Amino acid sequence: STPRRWSRAGCLTPDAASMSSGLCCGERGPVLGTAQGVGLVETRRQSGHYQGSSRGVSVRVPGTRSMRYRVGATRGTFVAGAETPTNIDTGSFTVTSTRAVFVGDQQTREWSWAKLLGVTHHDHPPWTALAVSNRQKVSGVLYDAVHARTLAFWIDLAVARAQGTQAELAARVRGELEAARARAAGAPNPGPAPHGT
Repeated sequence: STPRRWSRAGCLTPDAASMSSGLCCGERGPVLGTAQGVGLVETRRQSGHYQGSSRGVSVRVPGTRSMRYRVGATRGTFVAGAETPTNIDTGSFTVTSTRAVFVGDQQTREWSWAKLLGVTHHDHPPWTALAVSNRQKVSGVLYDAVHARTLAFWIDLAVARAQGTQAELAARVRGELEAARARAAGAPNPGPAPHGT
């Protein structure tokens, strides 16, 4: 089949120079997938505001006709803005068996699976948060909804290989396939099989 890559618009296009998926040898382990036009997401604090402020009382200055000054005014308590995931750059994203790497026009990020604390896939918008022990802020990658499952699977597969949990990932994928077939056939979802059978 023709090698493919993600274009800047986020869709797959033929490209003989770049593999979009499949295993090939890389500098830091086998490459599971490479995508272009992926967004770099990092939590950024939004603007804060003052709460419970008071305008105080306006008092006329004795001996003057119009000069006044205000007493008792307070700005209240400052409430910091919430940490919000923010798209800060666009570039290429590569997933290998040992790490994931983002290279953009302004930013670069590396997430080592050996330092991974957690992976969270979000649906709206479709992005994956990657928490690692060597970085205080949680960051991740943003992608289009059409290819969300593919890119999320690359990450899950890479993490499973690094942590030796391929069997658990395979069982989860089989369960999702069975549930999808059941929905397509109009049958109720039988749920996961009991342990020890």
